[in-house]
Amino acid sequence: MVESRRRRPHYDDEIPFAIRSLRDHLAVTIPFMDVHLPESYKRTQYLAWRAELMEYWEHRAKRVRACTVGGCEAPRRAHGLCRHHLFALRGH
Repeated sequence: MVESRRRRPHYDDEIPFAIRSLRDHLAVTIPFMDVHLPESYKRTQYLAWRAELMEYWEHRAKRVRACTVGGCEAPRRAHGLCRHHLFALRGH
């Protein structure tokens, strides 16, 4: 976060922030906004933006997904399987 002074007397102060991790954004910023953003036009804009973000996260975001074998949390490598289960399937 970087605090910026008013550029003109009638402007508001600004404190922009940057989040580099989408996972952190979903875990911290979204719950905070859900609780603290009051009913307003800005909340309406936020809810539309949040819906698009959640759709992106669920369907299009590139991220490490877990192996499809039940109980295995290792990252997928190919065909939805982790390295261990892929090698077991291929007979290595």
